[in-house]
Order: sequence, then C-alpha cells, then structure tokens
Amino acid sequence: MKNTLRILVCVLAIGCLYDCTSDTGLFPEGGELANGKVELAFTGSAPTRSTTTTISKEEANNFLITVSKGDSIVRGPQTLGSMNMSFPVGQNYSVYAENCSESDAETSNNYWGQKRFVGTSGEFGINKGETTKVRIPMSVDNASMCVFIDPSLSNYFKTSCTVSLSQVDRGLQWTYQNAGKVVNGVETDGQLAYFNLGADSTRTVTYSIMAVADGKTVTKDGQLVLKRAKCSRLRLAYDSGYFNLTISTSQEELYVNSEVTFGPNDIIQDQGDTDASGNNDDFHTDESEVDYDQYN
Repeated sequence: MKNTLRILVCVLAIGCLYDCTSDTGLFPEGGELANGKVELAFTGSAPTRSTTTTISKEEANNFLITVSKGDSIVRGPQTLGSMNMSFPVGQNYSVYAENCSESDAETSNNYWGQKRFVGTSGEFGINKGETTKVRIPMSVDNASMCVFIDPSLSNYFKTSCTVSLSQVDRGLQWTYQNAGKVVNGVETDGQLAYFNLGADSTRTVTYSIMAVADGKTVTKDGQLVLKRAKCSRLRLAYDSGYFNLTISTSQEELYVNSEVTFGPNDIIQDQGDTDASGNNDDFHTDESEVDYDQYN
C-alpha cells in the first residue's frame, strides 16, 4: 500500500511539473527545450554630426559577441559570423558586443592600435519559434591621437622632425613620412595612434619633439590629455619671426552613425547540428520578420 501511494505521489508531481513548464515552452512535446532566434541590430547615435564612423556588415561580422542570461554567460565571447543564434526560450537575456579586445585595441597594426567599439543591449526575452530583434547601441570606447606638421615647419626644418611618446612603451614615433600633412591642398591626419583609457575616461601622454635644420636643433616636451571617443591632434608649425616651433592642439569627437542588422540567416549557422543545449536549431524564420535595411 505504501509503495502504491509513493508511486501515485510521484506521478502527480511529474504531472504538475509538466503543467507548470509546458506553458513556458521549456518542455514542449518531445521533451526537448524550445528555442527562439536572435537578430542583432548595431546602432549608432548623433546622426547630425559630420564626423562619424559607419559600421559595415563586414566589420560587424567579426565583432566579439557575449550572450548572457542574468549574471551567467550563455555563449561567447565568439565572433558574430560563427555564432549559433538559436537560444532556449526565457527572459533576462542581454548581449555585449565589441569589435576587438582591449589588448588588440593597442597592439594591432604594429602597436598603433585601432578604434574600439563597445555596446550592451537592454534585457530581452526569447519566445518559442520566434526571432527577437535586439538593438545594441555602439560607441567608441578608446581615444586616438595624431600629429600634423604644418608646411611652415617642414619648409624650414628640412632635415627631420620627429615626435615621440616618451611614456608609452610601444615605440610610437611620427616623422615627415607618417605625420599628417597637406596633400594637393588637403590636410590629412596621417598615422593615428589609439589608446585605452582609465576609469575617469582620460589618459595623459608625454611627448617629445625634435626638429633639425642646417645644424640647428629645436626640442620641446609637453603633455596631451586624451579623452574617450575623441581624436586629439597635435599641430606643429614654425614661427619665423621668433625662430620658434609652435604647438597647438584640437580635439574632434568620434561618433558611430549607422544601423547594421544581422538576422539569423545572415550568419553562418551550423546547418542543423545541435546547439549547446543539444537541440536542433534548423527551423526557418519568416523573412518578413527580419529587417535587412542598412542606414548609413
């Protein structure tokens, strides 16, 4: 009798568990987890600004994506182009995206670094058999610096002019070859250097200038405060009246201005193989659900 009662209790408990979870899609028919898919839209801001960066689909394809559910990482960091975009149904999902790591932001391009984009979505839910569009606002996370050598200086200091960063252990140096200059009447930035920043979103770098002409050498040292999402320009010129090398600085704000949308069908899927939960993700998304437009 006792064994029969225990069996009856177990059956009732299993039945209650099925009733509680089947509505959420966690245990649908067949006993497998129900999945939904995610579509990512990388967006920018400040569309009225003239100096903006547009994220191309090729760039976004290589973004590092981390998908979390609450405080737990579900998938990633992994490149978007290789990520399985099918996930178990549920709430409290979020996505973190970056185009490169902090280390790569300073070591790539022979240690001149690269512009770093980061973005985090708000929390969202995934429903069974549906595609959820998730917007990720992207912004520039680091700072850049360049040197412009005015013709007034290059015409006088014909031998050489170098600008070195004495407090940066990356061997960065600007010369006539890679500094910004006037080309066909148009000013160019030349070589850009990118820097990670501290918690206060600024970083101070110390530079040294040495210009040589006809046996005369002029040297100057100074500091430049770099700020998040801004490009700082160090402009060098020559004041002939005072035989002096003059220095001026300016900053230009850097914005992301674009929307690039990646639907599940834009991404290299696993051709019906099972996902991390052991489920086949090879169901088809209605094309009408996916917005493939780009706004540049």
